[in-house]
Amino acid sequence: MTDWVAVVSTSITGAGLVFAGWQLMIMNRSARMDRRVALDGVVASWRAISAPRSPQPDGNAAWLYEFHVHNPGRLPIDSVRIDWHFACDVQRRRSGHLEDATKHLELTTPVIPGGGHRRWERRLVMNFADAEACLPSTYAEVHFDDVAGCSRTNRWPRRRPATG
Repeated sequence: MTDWVAVVSTSITGAGLVFAGWQLMIMNRSARMDRRVALDGVVASWRAISAPRSPQPDGNAAWLYEFHVHNPGRLPIDSVRIDWHFACDVQRRRSGHLEDATKHLELTTPVIPGGGHRRWERRLVMNFADAEACLPSTYAEVHFDDVAGCSRTNRWPRRRPATG
């Protein structure tokens, strides 16, 4: 009788250890997925708040864009820099003054807390006729450091749309 109780007791203990190990494996897998989502999910998005209906006499027009960066993770990211790329020249209008034409704008913020976001508004002037072909090719790269100090870059949209 004692041997039977020992076998059953050992079997139950072994099953409990297997179950605990399986649960630990599931928790580790979930933690890895959460970390991946937190880092790969740092997203840049933009939308035109106002878009022109027709060009100005010089052929240019002004768009007002709202730009967001969102940190979906629970921990902050820092040294955040966004490189916003255009397929045509754009000029930023600031206080009525036009800056030099460029195909690249840079936005920065020192930190975005976990679950937080940062918002910018930019008034951009570009050639009205070129804008239809230019704007779909726009993309942004978000450069940041995670809490471990590792530098990361995410690109949005992930793939550049095919032109032509």
